[in-house]
Amino acid sequence: MSSSSVVRMLLSISILAFLVWSTAIPALPSTSDDKQTQSSESEAKKLKDTEKKTEKEVEDLVLHNEIIVTATRTETTVFDSPKPVSVVNQKKIEERSPNNISELMPEIPGTDMVGVGANQSRPVIRGLYGQRILLLSDGDRLSNSRRTQAFGEIPALTEVYGMERVEIVRGPASVLYGSEAIGGVINIINMIPDYPQKGTNISGHLGYRYSSASEQHKGFASVGGNIGKIGFMLSGSYRNAKNYLAPAGSFGNITLAQDTPVHDTGVQDNSFSFFLGMRVTEKDDISFKYEQYDARDFGYGYVEPGAYSPGDPLIQLFYPRQKFQKFTLGYENRALSFLLADGISLKFYYLNNVRDFNTNININFSPAAGMNIQSSSYTNVDTFGTRFELTKVLFQKHVLTYGIDFFHDNSENTDINTTKVFGFGPPAISVNNIPNVPYASFRSFGIFIQDQFSLFPRSKLILGLRYQNVLAQTKKTPNIDDPLVDSSESTVVGSANFTYDLLDSLKLVLSLGRGFRSPNLPERFFQGLIPDGRGFQLRNSELKPETSLNFDIGLRFRYENLYLESTLFRNMIYDGIQIIGTGTAFDRIPEYQNINIDKLQIQGLEALGHYYFDFGLSLMANYSYIDSKNLTNPELMNADTYGSRLNFSVRYNFPRDLFWVEYHIRHQGDRKDIDLGNNPIGSIIPGFTVHSLRTGITLFENSPFPQQIGIIVGNITNALYSEFSNASFFRPAPRRHVVLTWNVSF
Repeated sequence: MSSSSVVRMLLSISILAFLVWSTAIPALPSTSDDKQTQSSESEAKKLKDTEKKTEKEVEDLVLHNEIIVTATRTETTVFDSPKPVSVVNQKKIEERSPNNISELMPEIPGTDMVGVGANQSRPVIRGLYGQRILLLSDGDRLSNSRRTQAFGEIPALTEVYGMERVEIVRGPASVLYGSEAIGGVINIINMIPDYPQKGTNISGHLGYRYSSASEQHKGFASVGGNIGKIGFMLSGSYRNAKNYLAPAGSFGNITLAQDTPVHDTGVQDNSFSFFLGMRVTEKDDISFKYEQYDARDFGYGYVEPGAYSPGDPLIQLFYPRQKFQKFTLGYENRALSFLLADGISLKFYYLNNVRDFNTNININFSPAAGMNIQSSSYTNVDTFGTRFELTKVLFQKHVLTYGIDFFHDNSENTDINTTKVFGFGPPAISVNNIPNVPYASFRSFGIFIQDQFSLFPRSKLILGLRYQNVLAQTKKTPNIDDPLVDSSESTVVGSANFTYDLLDSLKLVLSLGRGFRSPNLPERFFQGLIPDGRGFQLRNSELKPETSLNFDIGLRFRYENLYLESTLFRNMIYDGIQIIGTGTAFDRIPEYQNINIDKLQIQGLEALGHYYFDFGLSLMANYSYIDSKNLTNPELMNADTYGSRLNFSVRYNFPRDLFWVEYHIRHQGDRKDIDLGNNPIGSIIPGFTVHSLRTGITLFENSPFPQQIGIIVGNITNALYSEFSNASFFRPAPRRHVVLTWNVSF
């Protein structure tokens, strides 16, 4: 897209916005004076109510008054939260129109994304990702113990346009959520109908998304409401996306001579969900929800090595299919007349996650000799889980939250590996159908308690404690004759969070917490070729759990239209699990094994500022700095995300949100403290700057069918760049592209 095309498009949007503003409020009917007066008063009241609602949304957005529940399991605002928390509300999600929530992370302090394409990107929090980040949906685990440490579960399992908000807790939250919350928690909170209401109320939503980056077409719809005390909601989506193109240009020592496809970044997927709830009494609710996600033909993405580094191995990691189903049954009592509890929440859930995974790796030893490795695996994971949580207010000063949680993963899988070596005489072909991971189960049981109280005026202290027991067991598996193995451990962790109001507008936040993560099934029991083909992994069933000690100190300030926040953190991870070379080789492929590293240190700074002018203009900036070190062996680099990053945006909101426009800039600095070996990118991962423009208008605001149209222009300067976590296995971001969205409510 040329610069002149962008200018013409912006001019057209501005003219259209002016016309919409001019015609948005219908003219009063020419009837009698009394009717005109009555209609004028009605319109004035409607306008006033709309303006109040908009002002409240602006206040929540700028001053961080959004209500959250993930950090403490009790309702509080972001400003009052005793832990560093970020919230992305429904409005932001609709405006950003991401493929999944991971694409929101680069604009949030302390977070990042790994992976590319419409389906496979995953979140990063303070340099930790994969199984070190716990992914939740409505407080239930989406993560499972069969995913590898580096990748974790994909947020795409939950439909973006069904989300009410996303809450991101930065730092360990193991006391409330158990294993895997060692780096942070992401909780996707989905929309449900407002019930009970009098009579019958039904509303709905239709939408369409187009992206030029991948010629993507996506449609989605939802309908919900209530019939008296019964609430319901149905929603579904369908998406078809192709591979996107990266722009020509240079990034480090890599140069692309022309726009180049990033293969396996498309997807064909669909989702469906059904919610049914009932208000049994004024105190009791019961609910049922079914969710399904089905995706085909997607992968981790790759660029043909010939385009930037001829002779390098070709590594293709591809999913022909993944299907996910979830059933949830819940009960809640908000006013329980019981000595030990004032409220109770009980959930049972069942997940089934089936996926096929293929690898295709070509390694050239010389122009006429090399090796081709192909594998095909099938994994079926069933998860049964429950969470039983109670709350109790004692002496009007203490708020106790306590309970138990339990989940059980049962994993079965098959693997077929074919290796072909050529150039050393007749081609040598070997086939191996021994599963890389045996059939296995992973059981987790935890008991937790948390007390929230005030030591003295203007302060709040939250103390928590958890006991956790984990048991991992192998099972009898076809083609594996190894003895059955079980591995178990028990862990106790605690946390202390403190806030103090230095002034009415200034808050001090201190957080100290221990986290833990039990080794998952692939870490304990995997033996075979690593998915990216770079090595052969040996089993290590003797792995110990990772533990951490995290400390945060921060200040938050808000006054009138200004909000400022700054947090310093240090997370020390003990017995951290890393895959390390053994110094030997298997069929010319280096051997590796997961081992416990004594001490990893991750520390940094997160800062945020937001100011809203009364005439609709707002400014936002945030800065993040992260430093990672392996203190046991400083020669082993442990940098898994950017070193420094700055976000800045300027936004204008027309009155009543009829029109808005936002310009955003993200600058990421060079990353030098990393050993890239012989990577063609060079000795450092270079920094980059990305520009984007977003705008939207509202049509027919006062009609029964209000509509919103959004336009996003991404990577305006058409720069070639790669997110840090995607750079060493070079997967660049899309070229300049346009995203169009259309939504209608009824």
